[in-house]
Amino acid sequence: MLWLIESAQRILGMRGRDMPDREARWERDGAAHGKFYRDYLPDQNKRYSCVHCQAHLAFHDDIISKSFHGSQGRAYLFNEVVNVRTGPAEERILLTGRHSVADIFCASCKTTLGWKYEFAFERSQKYKEGKFIIETIHMVKDNGWDLMA
Repeated sequence: MLWLIESAQRILGMRGRDMPDREARWERDGAAHGKFYRDYLPDQNKRYSCVHCQAHLAFHDDIISKSFHGSQGRAYLFNEVVNVRTGPAEERILLTGRHSVADIFCASCKTTLGWKYEFAFERSQKYKEGKFIIETIHMVKDNGWDLMA
């Protein structure tokens, strides 16, 4: 029955807060049965996909900042992403200070895409908590627009 609800939501263009909790669904469907259900983002919105397997990752409108750098170059900070799994959280010293972060992986092809900010130790960095960094080398705009825009 869950597949029917998700299909209707995709057709109607529902996003994030309107959709069932992805982590709860993964625990129920993915871990228990060894299945992976890929989330699809509506065609009418500009979106980013995994460059390796074309799994949808995020809407262009969910970008908070394009002023980030990862280990492999330029990266974007996103408010919300889909089709990713998180690894264990660990403390790292980044350019902006000490953070607790968890690597994020494409749920389809298992490529490391970036990280999720779990906790920021400095008050000025608290806005990053719960947000996602994806390196541009691992994503592509699948609607035919240029990554430099």
